[in-house]
Amino acid sequence: MNISNEKMEDLMKLVIEEVDIAIKDGNSPFAAFLLDNNGNVLYKSHNTSNTDTDPTAHAEINLIRMACKELNTKNLSSYILISNAWSCSMCFSAAIKAKINNFIFGAESEANMNPNVTIYDIKEKCSSEINITSGILKDECKKQIEDARN
Repeated sequence: MNISNEKMEDLMKLVIEEVDIAIKDGNSPFAAFLLDNNGNVLYKSHNTSNTDTDPTAHAEINLIRMACKELNTKNLSSYILISNAWSCSMCFSAAIKAKINNFIFGAESEANMNPNVTIYDIKEKCSSEINITSGILKDECKKQIEDARN
């Protein structure tokens, strides 16, 4: 990845804006972007589980589906996924299945995640190299999620 910490923070601010759309639409407070190696935003998505009545319509799943369809590939290995929080086990596994191996996250997982399997638990079981940068604007991301849940 050729992305500075300052650029990661700027990108996370954009993700936070996308999270606001999810919240306003009555969905869970999560968003994800797909970036090129220089940090340019190629695709963006947010959680639509409630509006789509689809428990799998998490931000990352929506993003992967969109990107794979538009790029006509199942291999997203040359891209980076950024999200305001650690992905759930479903989303992180799907990203790995799509061959994404570079991730940027804000807040950690919520304590009540079910199943409570973290990105690091999954990374430990992977045969491919997974690169994780976490904690980008962590406090801002965590507060936005907590505020939306209350």
